[in-house]
Amino acid sequence: MQVNRVSVRQGLQWIGEGLRLVRRSLGPLSMLTLAYLFALMLLTLIPVIGPAAPLILVQVLSMGLMEAVRMADRGESPPLSTLFAGFRRYGTTIRNRLIGLGLINAAATLVALAAAASVDDGSLIRIATGSMDPSELQSLDSTLLWASLIFAALYMPAQMALWFAPMFAAWHGLGIAQSLFYSFFTVWRNRGAFTAFMLGWFAMAFIASLVLQAIKWLAPNTPVLLSIVLTPLSLILMTALYASYWPSYRDSVGTSEA
Repeated sequence: MQVNRVSVRQGLQWIGEGLRLVRRSLGPLSMLTLAYLFALMLLTLIPVIGPAAPLILVQVLSMGLMEAVRMADRGESPPLSTLFAGFRRYGTTIRNRLIGLGLINAAATLVALAAAASVDDGSLIRIATGSMDPSELQSLDSTLLWASLIFAALYMPAQMALWFAPMFAAWHGLGIAQSLFYSFFTVWRNRGAFTAFMLGWFAMAFIASLVLQAIKWLAPNTPVLLSIVLTPLSLILMTALYASYWPSYRDSVGTSEA
């Protein structure tokens, strides 16, 4: 395994690669993304541990999604069952490592949210868990912004360490600590490309919001038309976002995957 240094421009090219993969395999990848999001939503219904369950199992499910995108890049059509590859394809040891990474993700998220709660009285936690009434959002002040910045600053190192960790664990057989270390090192070494990648996706989301605002302005009082555009647009962009994770791995890590 070799960590490559890629150009800043490569971060934007990953977005284009994600869109290309979606165009090539729109049906299978969009269905897998929908199933992935639905599975995470169902996990929140588990009694007692519901809010934490998606944070724990997201690493296992994301491996299935990455396996599907890798297949699509090879010109194959991934079946829906690929989503659960992390549970059964790599063996018990790898599955347990992926769950261990999920536990670390959950712990890092909760610690960052707890720190953010010190300035916003828990508003960000209530938004994250869906327990805040939408009407309350109007009354939130600048403390929510500070809480969000605190959360981002504390969670960002964990996100860097977890970005490639599932792939390192599943495809390279690395332990949890090694996977976290190499993932953090790979992202840090290519921080320029990943910054461009993040900003590029923010720009994509902003453009999509402008399109929706234009529809609302041109055709006011047409919620059906808005939903007809919003639903597929959101799904396509979300699918392209997940699909673009694969080229970020493929270009940053020089290896022959398992």
